[in-house]
Amino acid sequence: MGEDGRTDAALWLEATSGTEASFGVVYDRYRARVFRRAFAQVQNVSDAEDIVAVVFLEAWRRRKDVRFVDGSLLPWLLVVTTNVTLNTQRAARRHKRLLAAIPAAEHAVDPGHEIEERLDGQLLNGRLQAALRRLNPAERRVVELCFIEELPLADAAAALDVPLGSVKSRLSRARRKLQAELGDAVWPGDAAASEASAPLPRAADGLEVTG
Repeated sequence: MGEDGRTDAALWLEATSGTEASFGVVYDRYRARVFRRAFAQVQNVSDAEDIVAVVFLEAWRRRKDVRFVDGSLLPWLLVVTTNVTLNTQRAARRHKRLLAAIPAAEHAVDPGHEIEERLDGQLLNGRLQAALRRLNPAERRVVELCFIEELPLADAAAALDVPLGSVKSRLSRARRKLQAELGDAVWPGDAAASEASAPLPRAADGLEVTG
């Protein structure tokens, strides 16, 4: 619940019932967190702002499908942010390949190398970002939610609408892959790592998502 005092669920109900100002409150409440997540992945302010706009547009388009985790809309918004970012990065790679396939005009400066360097600088943020991109989308989502955003595993499972056991197994696989590339030093004392390696509760697959 933000300074406004109303819960996310109450604001969302008002917004979907025709109160535009309530959607604005949700936007103001979570815009910075969504921007931070987007910028961490693309390392470009303009691109991150574009992703924020798309995320909230997508939230409105899918307003009947949103999920609240312990009354908060944030985990679901972070999942949407990752999905939008992945789509944006795929589009950028396709655009780069298209430019590379176009023959350069005679005596003209080929922009391909400059564009490639700029895109690489935006999409690659050191070895960790490169390693994250080599994970499959399902593994990357749980890493970003649990390791980077530090959500509890149960909250990540609810946000992704998957069983807790699936989150734990994906997180375990992703951690092994990242450690193989980056070493154990990347995850010092990480609570999510310990939680992921803990025995799975018997009722873990029975999570209920409110919304």
